[in-house]
Amino acid sequence: MAQRLWNALLLSAWFQLVVVASNGTETIWSSVVITRNGDSIPLISNDPTVLTPLGAQQLFSAGAFFRDQYIAPSKAFGEYIINGISTYQIDNSQTFTLSLLDEYVAASAQAFLQGLYPPLVDSFSSNDAIITPVSLLANGSNTAFPLGKVPVNKVLIRQFNLCLGGYQYPNIYATSSLDPNSIWLAGQTNCNGFLVSGSEYFDTPEYLSVAAATQDFYQNIASTIFVGELPNTDINYHNAYYIFDYVYYGYIHNETIYNSITQDQLAQLRTLADQWEFAINGNLSASGYYKGDRVRSIAGQTLAAEILGLFLNSIETGGSASKLNLLFTTFDPMISLASLIGLPDMYEEFFGLPDLGSSMVFEMFTAGNVSSDNYPAVSDCQIRFLFRNGTSSAMNLDEYPIFGNPETVMAMSLEDFSTSIEGIMTATIGEWCDVCQSDSVFCPAYTNNTNSSSPTTSAPSTPPASRPVVAGIIGAIITLVLAGIVLALAMLLFGIRFHRRPNPKRRSHLGGFKGAEKMASDPDLTVLKGGAGATVVREGQTQGHERVGSWELGEGSKGKDFGVLPSAAEERRPSFEADEEMHGEPVKVDERV
Repeated sequence: MAQRLWNALLLSAWFQLVVVASNGTETIWSSVVITRNGDSIPLISNDPTVLTPLGAQQLFSAGAFFRDQYIAPSKAFGEYIINGISTYQIDNSQTFTLSLLDEYVAASAQAFLQGLYPPLVDSFSSNDAIITPVSLLANGSNTAFPLGKVPVNKVLIRQFNLCLGGYQYPNIYATSSLDPNSIWLAGQTNCNGFLVSGSEYFDTPEYLSVAAATQDFYQNIASTIFVGELPNTDINYHNAYYIFDYVYYGYIHNETIYNSITQDQLAQLRTLADQWEFAINGNLSASGYYKGDRVRSIAGQTLAAEILGLFLNSIETGGSASKLNLLFTTFDPMISLASLIGLPDMYEEFFGLPDLGSSMVFEMFTAGNVSSDNYPAVSDCQIRFLFRNGTSSAMNLDEYPIFGNPETVMAMSLEDFSTSIEGIMTATIGEWCDVCQSDSVFCPAYTNNTNSSSPTTSAPSTPPASRPVVAGIIGAIITLVLAGIVLALAMLLFGIRFHRRPNPKRRSHLGGFKGAEKMASDPDLTVLKGGAGATVVREGQTQGHERVGSWELGEGSKGKDFGVLPSAAEERRPSFEADEEMHGEPVKVDERV
């Protein structure tokens, strides 16, 4: 028994090995990886937008790529291993994963992490599970995480990524648009300033010229691919991204579409989608409610703040946390961020959409090899940017200079990086709410309108204190206070009491957070661990990915509700239980002396 325990501890030490960068030239302390979702159902499809099996394979492959890069390189000595990171078993205190709640994004995060930290398989164990001190029981047996044993032919299983024995459980923080932390991954969602500024694009000479020049091209596409599916009036440059998204998906998954479109046509659809998306997400000269707010890049501004915050958290914790930070989102913030850090000015490949599963990477490193116990001084830390466009095995993780640096300067000091990031970021939730003039449910808790600057659009000229609505509220409050005082005196002096008889027809036995007081129509309130945000959960509700220039709008309403997609949260049917409560038995006065 003692010998078996000793062997288990030795195996545990091997499998939970943490590594130190060993190339002798540099040490990586923290990395932020921003990854786009994988292949998914098109946004304009009648089916829910979910991750496809191909998309899961793409993100699994991306996770395996970064495992080989940062955690367990296939070469004998890895050059870019993150200092002190757990090699085989995921340590959720070292990693941080933030994802949008949209199914195709959150599922992309799950697939990526399966490739990053695959299931634990110990070929030395009798039950095909890794032996660790916590997996051993008092009787000497070993337990494994569920999902079954590994078949005999492990090589074949690894080849087809079917091995689930010893599946690991990473922490993934998935945030909806009701959560204030969603702005770090989707700053454009619920941002009215972004919508107002984006709507101005449709009156620009660029848009009008491109729309006219491509009308025949789009109608040709309509006659070959969209016959009987979509009205021809919707197939134009106004919906460039949605059309490309639909056709590209069909080109991969539908034999008819594959045989109906040429490579040149598909490339032109991609080019037009690139141009449209960059005009909406990458234009730094356009403003919203505030002059010079560059609100079309708001998604990149909030993402920049998250990146800097994660590096600072690594420093504050001495490297014990935020070693590997994984952010999963859509292409919108990636386009915006690339524009803000100056990449399209030097490289045209950043002018438009990143490929599915693409990753932007920011690494914090120091020169030289050091012990994992000696965290470097801030003055010694440097930052570099890398990009991998897609998940193909031929795609490398390439370095690019940022913030206008020449190609000879691929890295910049942490101090210079912080200064540059601070110049482009939207740092707080309150600042985002103000710039966007957002009506998000959480914004009233973060904003103070009396201290905000004047928007570029016209504001009410009447001082807040003298507006009729405000005056009416103040009058109502004074009236209620006086009525309360009179009622309290009546109860004290004359013994007047109020009570209500219970209604036997309505008794709630529902559980949940509100217990017996909860009605069937009430939403559950989920408070995330650590107070990171509160999310209203409704049965059957999914978060829609709000996009600019929505398909439903067409040309007719481009000047009105620009880009606002209908949501189940916008209109809620009144509760019948609330009606019953309203029309129940009246309050009866019980007078006693």
